[in-house]
Amino acid sequence: MLPVSPEVKPNPLQNANFCSRLFVWWLNPLFKMGYKRKLEPNDMYSVLPEDRSQHLGEELQGHWDQEVKRAEKDAREPSLMKAIVKCYWKSYLIWGMFAFLEEAEEWLLVAKIL
Repeated sequence: MLPVSPEVKPNPLQNANFCSRLFVWWLNPLFKMGYKRKLEPNDMYSVLPEDRSQHLGEELQGHWDQEVKRAEKDAREPSLMKAIVKCYWKSYLIWGMFAFLEEAEEWLLVAKIL
């Protein structure tokens, strides 16, 4: 796919440190720009190589091929859901833990108030 504009901005996430990644500070310049005016396609950052559809599609295809082989071996229908879970479970687990901790903190604060 061709870039939206000839001058694609490099993604600041590539060089972001741990704290910046954890608290999504690397997006602050984009948030500030969006607060001041409506964002345009030229304001967007380039997609990271590991987030490109080509890479993600190939990764999922590999898990799907493994699922088809396992299904044939076990004499059952292959499950796309199993392939997706095996492909992306790590990233969802990490973000799920952060979401759980955030919600748990809110529940604890509400419990203190009541």
